[in-house]
Amino acid sequence: MKKLLLLLSCVSLVLQGCSSDSNGDDSSTCGTVSLTSVSQNGNTLNFNYQSQNAFNYYEIGYDQTTSVAGQGNDLFFNYSFTTTNASNASIDDENLSFYAENNQTLSFYIRAQCTNGDLTDWQGPIVLSIDDFCEKPYDFSVQNGTAYWSTYYNQTNASYFQLQYGNQGFQIGNGEVITTNDESTSDAALVSGNTYDFYVRSFCTNNLGFSNWEGPVTYYAENDQNLCNAPSNITTEVERNGFGEAIGAVFRWDYNGETNFEHVVVLNNYSPDSGTIYTSDTGGWPLYTLTQNTNYDFYIRSVCLDGARTEWVGPIDINIGS
Repeated sequence: MKKLLLLLSCVSLVLQGCSSDSNGDDSSTCGTVSLTSVSQNGNTLNFNYQSQNAFNYYEIGYDQTTSVAGQGNDLFFNYSFTTTNASNASIDDENLSFYAENNQTLSFYIRAQCTNGDLTDWQGPIVLSIDDFCEKPYDFSVQNGTAYWSTYYNQTNASYFQLQYGNQGFQIGNGEVITTNDESTSDAALVSGNTYDFYVRSFCTNNLGFSNWEGPVTYYAENDQNLCNAPSNITTEVERNGFGEAIGAVFRWDYNGETNFEHVVVLNNYSPDSGTIYTSDTGGWPLYTLTQNTNYDFYIRSVCLDGARTEWVGPIDINIGS
């Protein structure tokens, strides 16, 4: 009779799917997950994996191949991360430059947490030889319309940089591009009141090509910048020597987002093209030495980022008296 009850019990388990009472020790009780591919794109690692059943999250662990060999399923990794994405994931690892420089290989494993809290066994390894790549800039920021970054501690040498920017949320490839040899630029054209995203990348020597993009850095433009605006609100101030005698005039104006200007002083009612045109930037104000009790006209215009000029603003009448 006991044998019959035992047989009926087993038949019942088969009809119910024969769920195991192993208390979670067997990873097959809640499903399996397998790592199908690992690839490198600069300092970014890309993972694809397949799973059977639902999991709370997935954990990917990796280390130098020599560090994890021969440890069976009781594995420890110096590098790991978790994700809830059920099929693929990516992570940036700045240490890849060290591994590439020293011809290292990395071994990658994956496991998952089941809905009951148990963990599957580690599955792997997939072994990847790390290739040399162009390291991207770091310490990227935008302040007062100027973008800054650094490559001082990078192992690879950058010959120039590309900055790309656009309205907040734009897709890489659809923005405005600035190329520069410096680790900063103020050449972005910005409209006051708009919010922008900025990205930057390096171009490296030794056939390494471009790095991955660093960013986005989001920046709110409080002022216009590089929109080819003419200067405005021109003011004059008489300059005097130590004896109080008028010797000339200092001219000031609103930049309106521009950084380079051309200006000229001519006799009253003369064309600005008839005088000597001088240039200045945002580093100071021009002083013109003038003859007393003579009527002059001052003209100014912006020199835009692409070399174009605005229309002359003026004439601004000036007579320094005596």
